[in-house]
Amino acid sequence: MTSPKETKPRLRIWLPAVLSVAVSWLVFWIAQGFPTVCNLVDPCPSSDVRVAPALLCGGLMLAPLVAVILMSFSRTPVMWLVRLSYIALVVLAMVGYGAINFSGGLVGDSNFLAGLLGICGTAVLAYSGIAAHRRETLAAQLFPSE
Repeated sequence: MTSPKETKPRLRIWLPAVLSVAVSWLVFWIAQGFPTVCNLVDPCPSSDVRVAPALLCGGLMLAPLVAVILMSFSRTPVMWLVRLSYIALVVLAMVGYGAINFSGGLVGDSNFLAGLLGICGTAVLAYSGIAAHRRETLAAQLFPSE
C-alpha cells in the first residue's frame, strides 16, 4: 500500500483524468439542448437522437479513466499506458462532442463554440496529468528511495 506521502503527488496524475471526464459529461449533457438547423430535404430527427452518442462515448471514457486511476496507485506505473489513456480521453471527448452535435442536424452557434472550448479544455487537463506523471517518473529515477 502506498504511504500518504506517495499518494499526494499521485493525486496530480488521476485528478486531471477525473476532471476531464466530468467536464466532458457536463458538456455532453448541455449539448443535448443545442438548437439544430435541419436539411431542407429531410425532416428534423427527434432530439433523442443525440442521446446514443453521448452514452456511447461517455461510457467508453470510463475505460481510460480506470486505467489512469489504477496506474496512479501502482508502485511502478507504465508511462505509455498513462499517456495512451489520456490521449484516448481527449479523442473520445472530441469525437463524442462532434457526434452529439451533428447527429441531429447542423449546430454552429455560440453555444456550440462554448462547448467546444470546454471539450478542448480536456486536452489541457490531459497535458497536466501527463506532465505530472513525467515529473514523478523523473524524480523517481533521479532520487531512488530504498
